[in-house]
Parts: sequence; C-alpha cells; structure tokens
Amino acid sequence: MQTMKMWFFTVYSRLRQSILESVEYSLPHSFYIGLIGTIGFPLYYWVWSYAFPQPYESLTLRLVGSLLFLGLALLKFWPDWLRPYTTLYWLLTMIYSLPFFFMYMLLMNEGNITWGMSMTAALSILILVAYNWVSFVTMLSSGSVLALTAYILTTDKIIFSNYLSQLPVYLFLIVAGSAFYFPYRVKQEKLKVLASVGAEISHELRTPLMTIRNHTYGLSKNLPELLRVYKLAQANNLTTPPLRPDVFMALERSIQQIDNEVRHSNTVIDMLLMNVRKPKINTEEFGYFSMSDIIRQAIDRYPFDSSRERSIIRVDLNKDFCFLGSDILMMHVIFNLIKNALVFTNSNPEANIEITLDNADDTNRIYFRDNGRGVAPKDKNSIFENFYSSGNQVIGTGTGIGLSFCKKILATFNASIKCESELEKFTKFILTFPQLKPSSN
Repeated sequence: MQTMKMWFFTVYSRLRQSILESVEYSLPHSFYIGLIGTIGFPLYYWVWSYAFPQPYESLTLRLVGSLLFLGLALLKFWPDWLRPYTTLYWLLTMIYSLPFFFMYMLLMNEGNITWGMSMTAALSILILVAYNWVSFVTMLSSGSVLALTAYILTTDKIIFSNYLSQLPVYLFLIVAGSAFYFPYRVKQEKLKVLASVGAEISHELRTPLMTIRNHTYGLSKNLPELLRVYKLAQANNLTTPPLRPDVFMALERSIQQIDNEVRHSNTVIDMLLMNVRKPKINTEEFGYFSMSDIIRQAIDRYPFDSSRERSIIRVDLNKDFCFLGSDILMMHVIFNLIKNALVFTNSNPEANIEITLDNADDTNRIYFRDNGRGVAPKDKNSIFENFYSSGNQVIGTGTGIGLSFCKKILATFNASIKCESELEKFTKFILTFPQLKPSSN
C-alpha cells in the first residue's frame, strides 16, 4: 500500500511539473492565443455551415470554445482571487478546444477529409502548446476519451471505420512531430536560461574583479615608492624589527599573481558567455590571421589551474598558415579544445596534449591530440550537438555546448572539425581550413 502511494505521488508530481512547464511557456502569449481562439471558433462555424457546408456543425460547442479563449485573452484583467486557478483554466481550455472539440467533430462528420485535415492541424497545434511529452499525452488522452464518450452518448449511428483509417496518419504526425520538436524546444530553452544566467553572473562577477584589479594596479604603482621609503627608514634605524628581503619579493609576486588571477577569471567568463550566446557574426568584418599567433595567444591567455596543466601542452607551429575569419572567435575555439583535452586527460599521470599545424592536399589543418580516456564510437558523431551527453555525463565540457560552438564558428570560416578517437588511448580533433590564394594573404 505504501509503495502504491509513493508511485501515485511520483506520477502526480511529474504530471504537475509538466503541466506547469507548459503553462509557463504559453501564458506569456495568452493574449494572442486567446484572441485567435475567440475569433476562430465562431468564424469557422460560418465557413463550415455556409461557405463549405459540412454534415455536422454545432454553434453551442463553438461558443463554449470561444468563451474559454476569451478568458485567456483577458487573463491580465483577472481579479486576484481567480489567479490561483490560471493553470487549471489553461489546461481545461486546451483539452476542450484541441483534442476534445476536433476529435468529436471528426467523429460526428464521419471522418470526412475536411475534418481529417482539421484534426491534423489540431494535433500540430497541440504539439506546439504542450511543451513536453507528458503534457501532450495527458491532454490528448483526456480530450480523446471525453470526445469518444460524448460521441457515443449523442449519436445513434456509431461509425469508426473512416476514422480508424486515418489513425496511422495521426500516429505518424504525433511521433515524428514530437520527436523533432520537443528535444529542439528543450535545447532552445536551456540555451536561453544559460545565456540569461550567464549574463547575470558575469555582471555580478566582473564588478568585484574590476575593483580588485584597480586596487592591484594602485599597489603595483605605489609599492616601489613604499619600498624606497622603507629602506630609507631602515637606513636611519627608524624601523624595528626589520623585514626580510624575501617578504618584499613575496609582495611583488602576490600583486602579479592577483592580477593574473583576475585576468584569467575574466577569460573564463568570456569563454562561457561566448559558448552560450549566439554571437552575431558579421563576415564582412573578417580578416586574415596567422594561426600560429592565435594558438600562442590562446595558450598564454588560457586560465590553467596549475603549472602542470600548462606543461603538458606541446606545440609544433612550424607549418603556419593564414585563415580568413575572426581572431577572437578562433581563440575561443582553441580555448574550448584545450578545456576538453584537460578534462579528458585529468586522470592520466602521463598526460600529453599536442597541437600541430600542417599543410596537405590543398588544405590547412590543426591537429589537436591528447592521450586521455577517449570518446566512445557511438558518441563521436554526436559530440558536436548542443547538450549531447553519454549516459549521465556530458561529453567534454560541463554544459555540453563547447564543441557545438566550435563547429558553428568554424563553419563561418569555411572550415570543419571532426573527431577521431580510441577508448583509453587518444582523442584527436582535426580542424580543416581552406588554403588561401597567394593574392589573398
């Protein structure tokens, strides 16, 4: 009995959360949704009764739907005591106006082509409104059961044959539409949330970082004078006890270290924001850049956690080449690849990361190789998708968007990226750029 209660509570909680997500997504558009429904229901009564007469129509059912949508259109004028019922009202309106009404009218019109097409449109709209699988199945099943019940109770001649022949079409629409749309919407919402939260966090972090950097700059400017005064006072026996020389060196190193940490922190913030945002890329502002220069700058600027991390990177930049693109965006591509390589090699005591430039077959290439844990064969073709994960672990970066960012940016440079890997041996990213004509450089 206790297990049954827990199961029921889990199902109820999941259902409630899914409905709340759907409502949260739809309510900002409630005025326009309500306006369309308020006008559309009575308008199509005229269309199907007079312009293109159908076997069955019901002004009563359409007026009920129109009034329900009018309530959504006027939602912002609801009194405070009614607002707690917004979610329930939205749910009832969607169930009535989409699966119930259209399925009932389809059955009453014996599954004719007009209402078959109308039912297809209703299912498409329901997919858009539902936001997720749970909400969609809940609304579709509830409305369908009510429609079938109403049909059986209100007609003497029950005919299902025409309707049953249309079920495969509806099933295909439901499966295909949901499979493509729901994951896409979730990814888009994640990106919006990440961008919003990232912008807020970066704003909150940059202010104290700038304050720290300003104070560090003041210390670095005044410390030499303070040291000169101290030494002068010490020469005149005005200080006791004297400070050791290594203390002065530690102070100087500390100031430089603080400045480096601030610079590195800002680099991390820039990198994260660049990943989650959709940078506006104006190809007209592209220029020609040396790839070896970009890689050196990226390694110098990257916020390594330790000297060991920096020491495991080996570069061979002798076969330098120029590319047409953005130096800032290319640097962030290198940042992401360094970050991935460090993550994949963090458990290897003999970690090694190699960055090599090469020219071959009328193309220029960057080989980015590490001897980390590797990428599973089933993941290699999917790691460039937003939020792709293998099991519970996001591939590469913590958000699952770094490699997707790399691929999109490189595409604007007419370049490409692919992955070669063998589990527990190596991972190699190959970035391929077109060779530029001599006159272009």
